[in-house]
Amino acid sequence: MKTFKNKKGFTLIELLAVIVVLAIVTVLATSTILPYIADVRKQAIADEANEAIEAASRAMSLISIGSITNEDLEGDTTKYKKSDDYYCFSLSKLVELGLWEKDEKELAASDPDKRDGYEGYVKVNISEDSKAYTYEIKMRNTSLYVHSADGDVKYDKSKSEAEQEIKDLDAETKGETFSCS
Repeated sequence: MKTFKNKKGFTLIELLAVIVVLAIVTVLATSTILPYIADVRKQAIADEANEAIEAASRAMSLISIGSITNEDLEGDTTKYKKSDDYYCFSLSKLVELGLWEKDEKELAASDPDKRDGYEGYVKVNISEDSKAYTYEIKMRNTSLYVHSADGDVKYDKSKSEAEQEIKDLDAETKGETFSCS
């Protein structure tokens, strides 16, 4: 009769202990990393908003030298609007003009339930002496909302949620209409 005394292996208890330790490490790592992921997402949308503001700035420069004409800007009034004291460019108009590089899928669908990209506008306010512009942006994606009236979007994690220009999308901002009209 053979004996198994020389065979070595792990017992069921040892395997369960390893699994429990791995589960604890996974939970700790996940709870540590998730806040960083949220911060990175908010910083990314801040960068995207600043790129849209820069695109609107380029549009204003091109308008002032005549490279962009009224014919280029005409069309759907929800994409572009001009007044005596402001210009308003939708994000899709900035893409259409070739000033902001985004795929069509990165722009919002007209149906809010199918929205998977960015939606919003950049409003360019003209000062009374018409020599300076200020930029205001409102935009959102599937989970975040940006509103900045000073032309530079920043995410500062040391500020409270109420003080941020970037917020999580809520029922109020989800229902907001984003157009230049």
